[in-house]
Amino acid sequence: MEEKNTTFYTTDKENTEKDTVTENGASVTDIKDCFAANLIAYRKSLNLTQAELAEKLNYSDKAVSKWERAESVPDIYTLKQIADFLGTKVDVLISEPKKDRPKINYNLGKKRTILCLASTAIVWLVAIVLYAFLHIIFPSIEQTWLSFIYAIPVSAIVLLVFTSVWGKSLGNAVILSILVWSVILTVYLTLLHTLPTPPARLWEIFLIGIPAEGVIVFWYLYKKVK
Repeated sequence: MEEKNTTFYTTDKENTEKDTVTENGASVTDIKDCFAANLIAYRKSLNLTQAELAEKLNYSDKAVSKWERAESVPDIYTLKQIADFLGTKVDVLISEPKKDRPKINYNLGKKRTILCLASTAIVWLVAIVLYAFLHIIFPSIEQTWLSFIYAIPVSAIVLLVFTSVWGKSLGNAVILSILVWSVILTVYLTLLHTLPTPPARLWEIFLIGIPAEGVIVFWYLYKKVK
C-alpha cells in the first residue's frame, strides 16, 4: 500500500514539472531548438559563417555557436537585435521553423544607410541655408562659416540616434567619439573667433576630450563583455 502511494506521488510530481516546463504551449527546450534551427537557416541564407554573424551582432562566435547548438537562448533585447538584423520578428525566430527558405530582407542595410545619409544631408542643407541667410542679410558678420562647423556635432547626434535604435554598439562608440571632439572643436573655434581677446591657452580645451575618449572606449569594451 505504501509503495502504491509512493508511485502516485512520483507521477504527480512529474506532471507538475511537465506543466511548469510546457507553460504557454512551448517548453524551454523547444524554444532553444526552434531558435537554433531558425538562426542556422537565416545565417546560411545570408552566406555567413558563425564568426561573421557574431561580428555583425557584436557578439562572440562562441555565443553564436551555443545558440545554434541549442545550449542557450539570448535575452529578449538580443533577440530583438538579431531579429532586426535578419529583417524578421522575434516570435518568428523562436517559433517552429518553416520548411521553405526563410526570406531575408537583403535591402535592410541599404535602406538604413540611405536613411542615415538623407538625414545627414538635411542637417547640412539647413547649415547651408543658415549660412546663406546670414551672409546675405548680415554681411558684416564674418563668422557665418561657423554654421558648417556646428553641422558636424548635429550630424553626429542624428547618426547616434539611429545607431542607438539599431543597437550598433561599435557605431555608437565611433559616433560618440566624433561627437565629443566636434563639440570641443566647435566651442574652441567659436571662442577663438568671437572673443575680442581669446585666451592664450585656449587650445587646452582639447584636453577634455582625452578622458571623454577613455570613457567611450571603456563603455564599448563593457558592452562587448557578455
